[in-house]
Amino acid sequence: MKNPILLTLALLLITIYAHPQESGIITYTVSHNWTKKVESSKTMPKTERERMAYVWGDNSEYTVTAELKFNSNADRFEYQENEEYSQWRKGDDYIIYRDREKNETFDVLSLLNKQYVIQDSLICQNWKIKNDMKEIAGRICMNASYFDPIKEKEVIAWFALDLPVPLGPNKYCGLPGMILEVNEANGAVVYTATSILLPDENIEIEKPAVKKKRKFITQSEYDKKVMKYIDECEKMQRPYFWAIPF
Repeated sequence: MKNPILLTLALLLITIYAHPQESGIITYTVSHNWTKKVESSKTMPKTERERMAYVWGDNSEYTVTAELKFNSNADRFEYQENEEYSQWRKGDDYIIYRDREKNETFDVLSLLNKQYVIQDSLICQNWKIKNDMKEIAGRICMNASYFDPIKEKEVIAWFALDLPVPLGPNKYCGLPGMILEVNEANGAVVYTATSILLPDENIEIEKPAVKKKRKFITQSEYDKKVMKYIDECEKMQRPYFWAIPF
């Protein structure tokens, strides 16, 4: 292995995987920038993107808080309730749950005013690991990239070299370390870890409760609904992310 950074990473992972972290709680600040969302939109003409960016001006960003809980068998990501979150999600549930022991997802969420549970096999993103490093929440992290083919956006993730758990915020996973930062579409949405709690005792992870009105679908079925709506928005030259998650 000629690359010294990758060699160091490989040796470090061999050492720390002998003593993996069993459970923890990661708190993230999630920043949403409407101007950058508009700039990245492929469903609107350039003139409309420029007009909307001008209208939003300096009032285009807001932040919410989210939490990722994990143990050796499962993990659960969800937003923390507050006034701004309630205005943004309008009371909709959004819980990303992974049963890694069964290799199964159980995501509770809403799409176009309908409520679903995505129950399917667990599949992570196809990351390309890069060589850059920086510190996040007191941890040395390396970056990786992924291109989302459905929403056509570039995603950059930063994962902790000394926390060898292949998890992250939202639906991101599959890197050789906990993902402590995710940057979508050049800052349109940024997840940044602000607190890392690693207790000695095991944390219990509750499977989301399911209401009767929720429909069970696969990830493929959900993706088809998203792609159909994005196509409709492109024909009407309007942003898709006002009705579905960015």
